[in-house]
Amino acid sequence: METAPVFFICRTFAARSIMKESFYNKLKNLVGTPESRTFLLAVSGGGDSVVMTRLFHSCGLKFAIAHCNFHLRGDDSDEDMRFVQQLAADYGVQLFVKEFDTLTIQKNSGKSVEMVARDLRYQWFEEVGQPFDFIVTAHHANDNAETLLLNLCRGTGLKGLTGIPARNGKYIRPLLPFTSDELRQYAIRHKLAFRTDQTNFSEQYQRNKIRLSVLPKLAEINPELIRTFSQNTDRFRQQYDFYQRQIAAFEREMVANDGETVRISIPKLSENPDKELLLYEFLKKYNFTAAVIKTIGQRLDGEAGKLFFSDTHCLLKDREFLVVKKKEEKSEDEITVTSWEGLEELGFSVEPHEVNGSVPFERDPNILYVDAAKIAFPLTLRHWRTGDAFQPFGMYGTKKLSDLFKDAKSSRFAKQKTWLLCCKEQIVWVVGLRSDQRFCIDFDTKQFYKIKYHGRI
Repeated sequence: METAPVFFICRTFAARSIMKESFYNKLKNLVGTPESRTFLLAVSGGGDSVVMTRLFHSCGLKFAIAHCNFHLRGDDSDEDMRFVQQLAADYGVQLFVKEFDTLTIQKNSGKSVEMVARDLRYQWFEEVGQPFDFIVTAHHANDNAETLLLNLCRGTGLKGLTGIPARNGKYIRPLLPFTSDELRQYAIRHKLAFRTDQTNFSEQYQRNKIRLSVLPKLAEINPELIRTFSQNTDRFRQQYDFYQRQIAAFEREMVANDGETVRISIPKLSENPDKELLLYEFLKKYNFTAAVIKTIGQRLDGEAGKLFFSDTHCLLKDREFLVVKKKEEKSEDEITVTSWEGLEELGFSVEPHEVNGSVPFERDPNILYVDAAKIAFPLTLRHWRTGDAFQPFGMYGTKKLSDLFKDAKSSRFAKQKTWLLCCKEQIVWVVGLRSDQRFCIDFDTKQFYKIKYHGRI
Protein backbone atom coordinates (compact mmCIF):
# COMPACT_ATOMS: atom_id res chain seq x y z
CA MET A 1 0.00 0.00 0.00
CA GLU A 2 2.88 2.36 0.73
CA THR A 3 4.64 1.81 -2.62
CA ALA A 4 1.94 3.50 -4.73
CA PRO A 5 2.55 7.06 -3.44
CA VAL A 6 6.31 6.62 -3.84
CA PHE A 7 5.83 5.39 -7.42
CA PHE A 8 3.51 8.31 -8.17
CA ILE A 9 6.03 10.83 -6.81
CA CYS A 10 8.88 9.30 -8.85
CA ARG A 11 6.78 9.24 -12.00
CA THR A 12 5.71 12.85 -11.51
CA PHE A 13 9.30 13.98 -10.92
CA ALA A 14 10.42 12.10 -14.02
CA ALA A 15 7.68 13.73 -16.11
CA ARG A 16 8.72 17.15 -14.87
CA SER A 17 12.38 16.46 -15.69
CA ILE A 18 11.59 15.10 -19.16
CA MET A 19 9.45 18.12 -20.04
CA LYS A 20 12.12 20.57 -18.89
CA GLU A 21 14.90 18.67 -20.65
CA SER A 22 12.94 18.42 -23.92
CA PHE A 23 12.15 22.12 -23.79
CA TYR A 24 15.76 23.09 -23.12
CA ASN A 25 17.04 20.86 -25.94
CA LYS A 26 14.56 22.39 -28.38
CA LEU A 27 15.59 25.88 -27.30
CA LYS A 28 19.27 24.98 -27.66
CA ASN A 29 18.59 23.68 -31.14
CA LEU A 30 16.95 27.00 -32.04
CA VAL A 31 19.37 29.53 -30.52
CA GLY A 32 22.65 27.77 -29.74
CA THR A 33 23.51 28.58 -26.12
CA PRO A 34 20.33 29.76 -24.34
CA GLU A 35 22.23 30.98 -21.26
CA SER A 36 24.01 33.62 -23.34
CA ARG A 37 20.81 34.95 -24.92
CA THR A 38 18.08 37.35 -23.83
CA PHE A 39 14.42 36.58 -24.48
CA LEU A 40 11.21 38.59 -24.60
CA LEU A 41 8.26 36.29 -23.85
CA ALA A 42 4.84 37.10 -25.32
CA VAL A 43 2.53 36.25 -22.40
CA SER A 44 -1.25 36.51 -22.64
CA GLY A 45 -1.90 34.99 -19.22
CA GLY A 46 -3.33 31.80 -20.72
CA GLY A 47 -2.07 28.35 -19.76
CA ASP A 48 0.35 27.91 -22.67
CA SER A 49 2.23 31.19 -22.12
CA VAL A 50 2.25 30.66 -18.32
CA VAL A 51 3.85 27.23 -18.78
CA MET A 52 6.38 28.76 -21.19
CA THR A 53 7.28 31.39 -18.58
CA ARG A 54 7.73 28.71 -15.90
CA LEU A 55 10.01 26.68 -18.19
CA PHE A 56 12.22 29.69 -18.96
CA HIS A 57 12.45 30.43 -15.24
CA SER A 58 13.21 26.83 -14.26
CA CYS A 59 16.03 26.73 -16.85
CA GLY A 60 17.59 29.85 -15.28
CA LEU A 61 17.39 31.93 -18.47
CA LYS A 62 17.34 35.71 -18.87
CA PHE A 63 13.92 36.90 -19.98
CA ALA A 64 11.35 39.68 -19.78
CA ILE A 65 7.59 39.58 -20.41
CA ALA A 66 5.46 41.48 -22.96
CA HIS A 67 1.68 41.66 -22.71
CA CYS A 68 -0.93 43.20 -25.04
CA ASN A 69 -4.30 44.39 -23.77
CA PHE A 70 -6.60 44.68 -26.78
CA HIS A 71 -9.62 45.71 -24.68
CA LEU A 72 -11.86 43.29 -26.56
CA ARG A 73 -13.37 41.48 -23.54
CA GLY A 74 -14.20 44.27 -21.12
CA ASP A 75 -13.13 43.61 -17.53
CA ASP A 76 -11.68 40.22 -18.50
CA SER A 77 -9.02 41.92 -20.63
CA ASP A 78 -8.01 44.10 -17.68
CA GLU A 79 -7.98 41.07 -15.36
CA ASP A 80 -5.62 39.32 -17.80
CA MET A 81 -3.33 42.35 -17.71
CA ARG A 82 -3.29 42.45 -13.90
CA PHE A 83 -2.61 38.71 -13.79
CA VAL A 84 0.43 39.09 -16.06
CA GLN A 85 1.65 42.06 -14.02
CA GLN A 86 1.59 39.87 -10.92
CA LEU A 87 3.25 36.99 -12.79
CA ALA A 88 6.16 39.25 -13.78
CA ALA A 89 6.46 40.47 -10.18
CA ASP A 90 6.49 36.88 -8.87
CA TYR A 91 9.37 35.96 -11.18
CA GLY A 92 11.11 39.29 -10.64
CA VAL A 93 11.42 40.10 -14.35
CA GLN A 94 10.85 43.23 -16.42
CA LEU A 95 7.36 43.70 -17.85
CA PHE A 96 6.24 45.60 -20.96
CA VAL A 97 2.52 46.30 -21.39
CA LYS A 98 0.75 47.86 -24.38
CA GLU A 99 -2.95 48.77 -24.47
CA PHE A 100 -4.83 49.13 -27.78
CA ASP A 101 -8.20 50.57 -28.74
CA THR A 102 -8.54 47.68 -31.16
CA LEU A 103 -12.16 48.11 -32.25
CA THR A 104 -11.65 51.75 -33.20
CA ILE A 105 -8.57 50.84 -35.24
CA GLN A 106 -10.40 47.92 -36.85
CA LYS A 107 -13.32 50.06 -38.07
CA ASN A 108 -11.06 51.95 -40.47
CA SER A 109 -8.93 49.01 -41.56
CA GLY A 110 -11.22 46.78 -43.61
CA LYS A 111 -9.72 43.77 -41.77
CA SER A 112 -11.13 41.32 -39.26
CA VAL A 113 -10.63 41.97 -35.56
CA GLU A 114 -8.28 38.97 -35.33
CA MET A 115 -6.07 40.24 -38.15
CA VAL A 116 -5.96 43.77 -36.72
CA ALA A 117 -5.02 42.45 -33.29
CA ARG A 118 -2.33 40.24 -34.83
CA ASP A 119 -0.86 43.16 -36.80
CA LEU A 120 -0.87 45.42 -33.73
CA ARG A 121 0.75 42.75 -31.61
CA TYR A 122 3.60 42.02 -33.99
CA GLN A 123 4.22 45.69 -34.80
CA TRP A 124 4.63 46.36 -31.10
CA PHE A 125 6.81 43.26 -30.59
CA GLU A 126 9.15 44.57 -33.30
CA GLU A 127 9.46 47.84 -31.39
CA VAL A 128 9.76 46.62 -27.81
CA GLY A 129 11.77 43.52 -28.75
CA GLN A 130 14.71 45.38 -30.31
CA PRO A 131 17.07 45.09 -27.29
CA PHE A 132 16.42 41.34 -26.98
CA ASP A 133 18.04 38.53 -28.91
CA PHE A 134 14.75 36.69 -29.44
CA ILE A 135 11.00 37.17 -29.16
CA VAL A 136 9.22 34.03 -27.97
CA THR A 137 5.62 32.99 -28.57
CA ALA A 138 3.79 30.05 -26.99
CA HIS A 139 2.58 28.29 -30.15
CA HIS A 140 2.40 24.53 -29.66
CA ALA A 141 1.71 21.38 -31.68
CA ASN A 142 -2.08 21.83 -31.67
CA ASP A 143 -1.68 25.35 -33.07
CA ASN A 144 0.46 23.85 -35.82
CA ALA A 145 -2.23 21.29 -36.69
CA GLU A 146 -4.90 24.00 -36.77
CA THR A 147 -2.76 26.15 -39.07
CA LEU A 148 -2.19 23.24 -41.45
CA LEU A 149 -5.92 22.53 -41.70
CA LEU A 150 -6.79 26.21 -42.12
CA ASN A 151 -4.30 26.51 -44.97
CA LEU A 152 -5.70 23.42 -46.66
CA CYS A 153 -9.26 24.75 -46.36
CA ARG A 154 -8.31 28.13 -47.82
CA GLY A 155 -6.11 26.70 -50.56
CA THR A 156 -2.35 26.47 -50.38
CA GLY A 157 0.85 25.32 -52.01
CA LEU A 158 3.62 23.28 -50.45
CA LYS A 159 4.72 26.13 -48.18
CA GLY A 160 1.30 26.19 -46.51
CA LEU A 161 1.78 22.55 -45.50
CA THR A 162 4.91 23.34 -43.49
CA GLY A 163 2.90 24.84 -40.62
CA ILE A 164 4.28 27.36 -38.15
CA PRO A 165 8.07 27.80 -38.37
CA ALA A 166 9.95 27.09 -35.15
CA ARG A 167 12.17 30.05 -35.93
CA ASN A 168 11.51 33.03 -38.18
CA GLY A 169 14.17 35.72 -37.76
CA LYS A 170 14.06 36.85 -34.13
CA TYR A 171 10.84 34.94 -33.45
CA ILE A 172 11.13 31.49 -31.92
CA ARG A 173 8.51 28.96 -30.81
CA PRO A 174 10.12 26.38 -28.52
CA LEU A 175 6.77 24.84 -27.44
CA LEU A 176 5.96 23.48 -30.93
CA PRO A 177 7.04 19.91 -30.00
CA PHE A 178 4.46 19.77 -27.18
CA THR A 179 0.72 19.16 -27.38
CA SER A 180 -1.83 21.24 -25.50
CA ASP A 181 -2.54 18.19 -23.29
CA GLU A 182 1.13 17.96 -22.30
CA LEU A 183 1.25 21.65 -21.44
CA ARG A 184 -1.98 21.40 -19.46
CA GLN A 185 -0.65 18.43 -17.47
CA TYR A 186 2.54 20.36 -16.74
CA ALA A 187 0.45 23.26 -15.41
CA ILE A 188 -1.54 20.90 -13.19
CA ARG A 189 1.56 19.19 -11.78
CA HIS A 190 3.14 22.55 -10.94
CA LYS A 191 -0.14 24.02 -9.67
CA LEU A 192 0.22 26.94 -12.06
CA ALA A 193 -2.58 29.49 -12.08
CA PHE A 194 -3.59 30.93 -15.43
CA ARG A 195 -6.36 32.87 -17.14
CA THR A 196 -8.99 31.32 -19.44
CA ASP A 197 -10.20 33.27 -22.47
CA GLN A 198 -13.86 32.37 -22.93
CA THR A 199 -13.78 33.41 -26.58
CA ASN A 200 -11.63 30.32 -27.19
CA PHE A 201 -14.85 28.29 -26.84
CA SER A 202 -16.80 30.25 -29.45
CA GLU A 203 -17.04 28.75 -32.92
CA GLN A 204 -17.53 32.24 -34.34
CA TYR A 205 -13.84 32.13 -35.30
CA GLN A 206 -12.54 29.71 -37.95
CA ARG A 207 -9.59 28.52 -35.87
CA ASN A 208 -11.86 27.75 -32.92
CA LYS A 209 -14.19 25.78 -35.18
CA ILE A 210 -11.29 23.61 -36.27
CA ARG A 211 -10.07 23.22 -32.68
CA LEU A 212 -13.47 22.42 -31.16
CA SER A 213 -15.22 20.47 -33.93
CA VAL A 214 -12.86 19.30 -36.68
CA LEU A 215 -9.82 18.03 -34.78
CA PRO A 216 -11.87 15.93 -32.28
CA LYS A 217 -13.61 14.19 -35.19
CA LEU A 218 -10.32 13.49 -36.95
CA ALA A 219 -8.88 12.20 -33.67
CA GLU A 220 -11.54 9.47 -33.75
CA ILE A 221 -9.72 8.13 -36.82
CA ASN A 222 -6.23 8.67 -35.38
CA PRO A 223 -5.94 9.26 -31.61
CA GLU A 224 -2.34 10.39 -32.17
CA LEU A 225 -3.48 12.96 -34.73
CA ILE A 226 -1.50 15.93 -33.36
CA ARG A 227 1.73 13.91 -33.28
CA THR A 228 1.05 12.71 -36.82
CA PHE A 229 0.47 16.27 -38.01
CA SER A 230 3.71 17.39 -36.36
CA GLN A 231 5.61 14.62 -38.14
CA ASN A 232 3.93 15.54 -41.43
CA THR A 233 4.81 19.23 -41.17
CA ASP A 234 8.43 18.33 -40.38
CA ARG A 235 8.52 16.15 -43.49
CA PHE A 236 6.80 18.79 -45.63
CA ARG A 237 9.28 21.39 -44.40
CA GLN A 238 12.23 19.26 -45.51
CA GLN A 239 10.61 18.72 -48.89
CA TYR A 240 9.82 22.42 -49.24
CA ASP A 241 13.43 23.36 -48.45
CA PHE A 242 14.63 20.96 -51.15
CA TYR A 243 12.04 22.35 -53.57
CA GLN A 244 13.18 25.92 -52.89
CA ARG A 245 16.79 25.02 -53.63
CA GLN A 246 15.75 23.59 -57.00
CA ILE A 247 13.68 26.69 -57.83
CA ALA A 248 16.67 28.89 -56.95
CA ALA A 249 18.88 26.88 -59.32
CA PHE A 250 16.40 27.34 -62.19
CA GLU A 251 16.09 31.04 -61.35
CA ARG A 252 19.84 31.51 -61.60
CA GLU A 253 19.72 29.90 -65.04
CA MET A 254 16.67 31.71 -66.46
CA VAL A 255 16.31 35.05 -64.67
CA ALA A 256 18.48 38.18 -64.73
CA ASN A 257 17.95 41.12 -62.38
CA ASP A 258 19.74 44.41 -62.99
CA GLY A 259 18.12 46.20 -60.06
CA GLU A 260 15.58 48.01 -62.23
CA THR A 261 14.08 45.23 -64.33
CA VAL A 262 13.80 41.46 -64.05
CA ARG A 263 14.23 39.57 -67.32
CA ILE A 264 13.00 35.98 -67.68
CA SER A 265 14.29 34.11 -70.72
CA ILE A 266 11.32 32.94 -72.79
CA PRO A 267 13.28 30.29 -74.79
CA LYS A 268 14.78 28.71 -71.66
CA LEU A 269 11.46 28.78 -69.82
CA SER A 270 9.52 27.39 -72.79
CA GLU A 271 11.73 24.33 -73.17
CA ASN A 272 11.22 23.28 -69.53
CA PRO A 273 8.38 20.77 -68.98
CA ASP A 274 7.50 22.51 -65.69
CA LYS A 275 7.37 26.00 -67.20
CA GLU A 276 4.02 26.90 -65.61
CA LEU A 277 5.24 25.97 -62.14
CA LEU A 278 8.53 27.82 -62.60
CA LEU A 279 6.77 30.91 -63.94
CA TYR A 280 4.51 30.93 -60.88
CA GLU A 281 7.50 30.71 -58.53
CA PHE A 282 9.38 33.45 -60.40
CA LEU A 283 6.44 35.88 -60.49
CA LYS A 284 4.51 35.38 -57.24
CA LYS A 285 7.02 37.56 -55.34
CA TYR A 286 5.92 40.45 -57.58
CA ASN A 287 2.28 39.99 -56.50
CA PHE A 288 0.94 38.60 -59.76
CA THR A 289 -2.13 36.43 -59.14
CA ALA A 290 -2.23 32.77 -60.13
CA ALA A 291 -4.81 33.58 -62.84
CA VAL A 292 -2.65 36.30 -64.42
CA ILE A 293 0.45 34.08 -64.27
CA LYS A 294 -1.47 31.29 -66.00
CA THR A 295 -2.46 33.71 -68.79
CA ILE A 296 1.14 34.85 -69.18
CA GLY A 297 2.25 31.23 -69.49
CA GLN A 298 -0.31 30.58 -72.20
CA ARG A 299 1.00 33.53 -74.25
CA LEU A 300 4.72 32.81 -74.20
CA ASP A 301 4.59 32.15 -77.96
CA GLY A 302 2.33 35.13 -78.63
CA GLU A 303 3.00 38.53 -80.13
CA ALA A 304 5.45 40.80 -78.34
CA GLY A 305 4.28 43.96 -76.60
CA LYS A 306 1.51 42.57 -74.37
CA LEU A 307 1.42 44.04 -70.85
CA PHE A 308 0.25 42.35 -67.64
CA PHE A 309 -0.20 43.98 -64.25
CA SER A 310 -0.12 43.19 -60.54
CA ASP A 311 -0.82 45.65 -57.75
CA THR A 312 2.86 46.58 -57.59
CA HIS A 313 4.49 45.57 -60.89
CA CYS A 314 3.93 45.34 -64.62
CA LEU A 315 5.23 42.66 -66.98
CA LEU A 316 6.03 43.13 -70.66
CA LYS A 317 5.96 40.12 -72.96
CA ASP A 318 8.89 41.09 -75.19
CA ARG A 319 10.49 39.10 -78.00
CA GLU A 320 12.98 37.01 -76.04
CA PHE A 321 12.17 37.98 -72.46
CA LEU A 322 9.41 38.56 -69.98
CA VAL A 323 10.41 41.92 -68.52
CA VAL A 324 9.16 42.78 -65.03
CA LYS A 325 9.49 46.18 -63.44
CA LYS A 326 7.98 48.04 -60.52
CA LYS A 327 5.10 50.36 -61.30
CA GLU A 328 6.19 53.96 -61.36
CA GLU A 329 4.23 57.00 -60.38
CA LYS A 330 3.11 58.67 -63.57
CA SER A 331 5.58 61.42 -64.45
CA GLU A 332 4.65 64.64 -66.18
CA ASP A 333 3.90 63.94 -69.82
CA GLU A 334 5.15 67.35 -70.96
CA ILE A 335 7.64 69.78 -69.38
CA THR A 336 8.13 73.33 -70.60
CA VAL A 337 11.73 74.60 -70.56
CA THR A 338 12.36 78.36 -70.77
CA SER A 339 16.15 78.53 -70.30
CA TRP A 340 19.31 76.48 -70.56
CA GLU A 341 19.50 76.53 -66.78
CA GLY A 342 16.06 74.93 -66.68
CA LEU A 343 17.25 72.18 -69.02
CA GLU A 344 20.28 71.56 -66.82
CA GLU A 345 18.03 71.16 -63.76
CA LEU A 346 16.36 68.26 -65.60
CA GLY A 347 19.59 66.32 -66.01
CA PHE A 348 21.19 67.82 -69.12
CA SER A 349 24.50 69.62 -69.46
CA VAL A 350 24.78 72.44 -72.03
CA GLU A 351 28.01 73.76 -73.57
CA PRO A 352 27.97 76.75 -76.04
CA HIS A 353 30.61 76.68 -78.78
CA GLU A 354 31.83 78.93 -81.59
CA VAL A 355 32.56 77.33 -84.97
CA ASN A 356 36.30 77.67 -85.68
CA GLY A 357 37.21 75.29 -88.45
CA SER A 358 36.13 71.70 -87.90
CA VAL A 359 33.70 70.66 -85.15
CA PRO A 360 34.91 67.77 -82.94
CA PHE A 361 31.90 65.41 -82.83
CA GLU A 362 31.47 62.56 -80.35
CA ARG A 363 29.46 59.59 -81.54
CA ASP A 364 27.16 59.23 -78.54
CA PRO A 365 23.34 58.93 -78.75
CA ASN A 366 23.13 60.83 -75.46
CA ILE A 367 24.78 63.92 -77.02
CA LEU A 368 23.04 66.43 -79.29
CA TYR A 369 24.83 69.02 -81.45
CA VAL A 370 22.36 71.72 -82.43
CA ASP A 371 22.73 74.96 -84.43
CA ALA A 372 22.14 77.88 -82.04
CA ALA A 373 20.32 79.87 -84.73
CA LYS A 374 17.80 77.08 -85.36
CA ILE A 375 16.58 76.56 -81.81
CA ALA A 376 14.64 78.94 -79.56
CA PHE A 377 12.80 78.90 -76.23
CA PRO A 378 10.42 77.79 -75.01
CA LEU A 379 11.41 74.17 -75.58
CA THR A 380 9.36 71.19 -74.45
CA LEU A 381 10.27 67.74 -73.21
CA ARG A 382 7.57 65.14 -73.70
CA HIS A 383 6.99 61.44 -74.31
CA TRP A 384 6.20 60.10 -77.76
CA ARG A 385 2.68 59.95 -79.13
CA THR A 386 1.07 57.86 -81.84
CA GLY A 387 1.77 59.44 -85.23
CA ASP A 388 4.94 61.28 -84.14
CA ALA A 389 7.47 61.67 -86.98
CA PHE A 390 10.76 63.49 -87.52
CA GLN A 391 13.60 63.83 -90.06
CA PRO A 392 16.43 61.63 -88.78
CA PHE A 393 19.95 63.07 -88.99
CA GLY A 394 21.45 62.20 -92.39
CA MET A 395 18.08 61.66 -94.10
CA TYR A 396 15.92 63.86 -96.34
CA GLY A 397 12.56 62.27 -95.73
CA THR A 398 10.58 61.83 -92.51
CA LYS A 399 10.29 58.73 -90.40
CA LYS A 400 7.68 57.69 -87.87
CA LEU A 401 8.98 57.23 -84.35
CA SER A 402 7.21 53.89 -84.17
CA ASP A 403 9.48 52.69 -87.02
CA LEU A 404 12.54 54.15 -85.31
CA PHE A 405 11.73 52.24 -82.13
CA LYS A 406 11.12 49.09 -84.14
CA ASP A 407 14.48 49.39 -85.89
CA ALA A 408 16.19 50.00 -82.54
CA LYS A 409 14.32 46.98 -81.07
CA SER A 410 13.18 49.19 -78.19
CA SER A 411 10.90 47.45 -75.73
CA ARG A 412 7.55 48.95 -74.79
CA PHE A 413 9.03 49.98 -71.46
CA ALA A 414 11.91 51.76 -73.25
CA LYS A 415 9.51 53.57 -75.59
CA GLN A 416 7.41 54.78 -72.68
CA LYS A 417 10.50 56.21 -70.96
CA THR A 418 11.99 57.93 -74.04
CA TRP A 419 11.90 61.74 -74.00
CA LEU A 420 11.57 64.02 -77.02
CA LEU A 421 13.15 67.48 -77.02
CA CYS A 422 10.88 69.69 -79.15
CA CYS A 423 10.96 73.23 -80.53
CA LYS A 424 7.74 74.74 -81.87
CA GLU A 425 6.08 71.31 -82.18
CA GLN A 426 9.04 69.92 -84.16
CA ILE A 427 11.15 67.12 -82.72
CA VAL A 428 14.74 68.28 -82.24
CA TRP A 429 16.02 65.10 -80.58
CA VAL A 430 14.76 61.64 -79.72
CA VAL A 431 16.84 61.66 -76.54
CA GLY A 432 19.27 58.78 -76.40
CA LEU A 433 18.51 57.61 -79.94
CA ARG A 434 18.77 60.13 -82.78
CA SER A 435 18.71 63.87 -83.58
CA ASP A 436 16.70 65.68 -86.26
CA GLN A 437 18.39 66.79 -89.51
CA ARG A 438 16.56 70.14 -89.53
CA PHE A 439 18.39 71.39 -86.40
CA CYS A 440 21.87 70.06 -87.15
CA ILE A 441 25.07 71.98 -87.71
CA ASP A 442 25.75 72.94 -91.33
CA PHE A 443 28.13 75.16 -93.35
CA ASP A 444 26.31 78.33 -92.26
CA THR A 445 26.50 77.55 -88.54
CA LYS A 446 28.39 80.12 -86.49
CA GLN A 447 27.41 78.97 -82.98
CA PHE A 448 26.16 75.63 -81.68
CA TYR A 449 25.29 73.91 -78.43
CA LYS A 450 26.58 70.56 -77.23
CA ILE A 451 23.82 69.08 -75.05
CA LYS A 452 24.39 65.89 -73.10
CA TYR A 453 21.73 63.88 -71.28
CA HIS A 454 22.75 62.31 -67.98
CA GLY A 455 19.61 60.25 -67.45
CA ARG A 456 17.98 61.87 -64.42
CA ILE A 457 14.38 62.52 -65.52
